[in-house]
Amino acid sequence: MSLNDFQRTNAAGPDALYQLPQANSHTYSPTDTPAKKVVVQSLALSRLPGAMRSMGWHTAAALMQRWFDSPAWAMPEAWKDSSTLPNPLSLKPAECDQSIVTMEWAMGFERCREAVEVAESLLTTPNALIRLQKLLKSVGWNGEGTKALGSYSMSALQMDAFSQINFVKFGEVWNSLDDMYGALGKAILKVGVVGEAFTEINPVTKQLHYLFHVEKVGFYIRDNYDFNGLQYLGTWTEDRVLTKAETAFTLSLHGQVVLRLKEGPFAAVTNGDFRDYREKTGKGGDFIIYSDVLWRKSGQVIDLGEWV
Repeated sequence: MSLNDFQRTNAAGPDALYQLPQANSHTYSPTDTPAKKVVVQSLALSRLPGAMRSMGWHTAAALMQRWFDSPAWAMPEAWKDSSTLPNPLSLKPAECDQSIVTMEWAMGFERCREAVEVAESLLTTPNALIRLQKLLKSVGWNGEGTKALGSYSMSALQMDAFSQINFVKFGEVWNSLDDMYGALGKAILKVGVVGEAFTEINPVTKQLHYLFHVEKVGFYIRDNYDFNGLQYLGTWTEDRVLTKAETAFTLSLHGQVVLRLKEGPFAAVTNGDFRDYREKTGKGGDFIIYSDVLWRKSGQVIDLGEWV
């Protein structure tokens, strides 16, 4: 028996997506014993949020539950391309979530804390300066006088539109299986600024400098919650996901380790299973994730370079 033996069930109901045929599995006794007959039941895909909650993955469970509870909607592939991203302000409430993922929760994971430190060091890269000039021009600054950019009251969605200047990717396939792995996998941490643009003449060179005083820096997570493409999402029981080590043993020992661990519903889950669920039920809506904003005081003065 192997994971390839999983078959679609003919049972009624959209949740009955997996079923293994009845199978004989020998026990692992050091002495000869009769074969043990193990009946493996089907695992309902919609049980996964419950399994996540039982593991303490409450954020991952809430995101998946939102997907199950939403009307069917597939995110356009163009929304995942940096050159064709939708305007954040054009998003409908059904197309984005701004409440489930919080930076307080995310900062409980080392990989997010590291991403914040990296992002804060990227305020003066060439691309960040180009982006900051563009944002200042969009609010009417022509390089004369002063001009404020952004406000502390902005949501992450608003910051994405008005004052975001750089980003960093974080999360890898080899990360520990935890709530962040289940919720986001690989994600993007963005950084924006709130402050004021002004000019200053160098007293020695008499050259005019275009500057930006950063009052605060804001960090937030933006991610896509969708099931496009091909991706293996783990082997699940009704209580938990198998660890990476257990999965490796499962693949090498033809599934018998799974039967020792859990004589009950289990299944290897992929993105395609969620798309099939959506097609069968009319439920399952993709969405964009926005966290809240983590603010840090700054005081840094950025030289905007040549004003063009």
